[in-house]
Amino acid sequence: MQKHFSSPEALHHQIGVARRSPEAEPPRFVRDNFNIADYQSHGCRVFEIAPLGGRTDLTILYLHGGANVFALAPMHWNFLSAFARRKNARIAVPIYPLAPEHNWRDAHAALKPLYTDIARQTGDGKLVLMGDSSGGGLAASLALQLAEEGHRPADELLLLSPWLDASLTNHRIADFIDDDPWLGVEAMQEAARLYAHGHDLKDFRISPIYGNLDTLPPTRIFVGARDILYPDCVSFAEIANACGADIELYVEPEMFHAWMLLDMPEASRTLDELVEGLPDRSRAALSA
Repeated sequence: MQKHFSSPEALHHQIGVARRSPEAEPPRFVRDNFNIADYQSHGCRVFEIAPLGGRTDLTILYLHGGANVFALAPMHWNFLSAFARRKNARIAVPIYPLAPEHNWRDAHAALKPLYTDIARQTGDGKLVLMGDSSGGGLAASLALQLAEEGHRPADELLLLSPWLDASLTNHRIADFIDDDPWLGVEAMQEAARLYAHGHDLKDFRISPIYGNLDTLPPTRIFVGARDILYPDCVSFAEIANACGADIELYVEPEMFHAWMLLDMPEASRTLDELVEGLPDRSRAALSA
């Protein structure tokens, strides 16, 4: 099977094609079934979807994946609309800066103040920081940086097939290369190089596995065992647990990278687990 990210050359070709495509704005079915806000925040465009005709106590800041080089895809809107409908959630989706035109510093510069704005607006409501693939890694890095600077933590960090170590130096990755239908190591290394822009790949702001994981908010990770990122998810959970963090790892043995975003029965089952695991009130409200 031809991997989607098969080589550095293929990656650059795909980036070129993607840049000639229009931005993935909310499609018609999302606009017809949700309230949509479209605004600028700290240099990036933000879409926000919310249930029609009702308020919600759950706010999600969602960081999309795409190896830090690809924009939001239609499958993200399918997933997010299903999630928002099931949990009656307000979901903010930033179109944050991507490599190679930008780097990790630009992404953090846009997302950190956006998070603090959303946290302030959320008040006592529940706030979840969530992301898939590279967006999951970015969400984890952002959570660690926010903790380091003393900001209000998210009530939960929800990571879907996250890319937690951009260095890809875990020797166990080699055992999963042939069984991963999507990701190639060399292409991912090139994406990491573009995103880091000469910076140390083992800086926790790029690879959260190297951060102080004891500062993480309660965290759930969903990953498939047919994913080259699986070994680092396991290592991340082991390190975090050893630090005393509240972290749970959910593994789907036959699933591949970011399966939960696709239209398939296994994705529906995972969506059930994601939604059922979210309490309806914030930690602050629950302890009041």
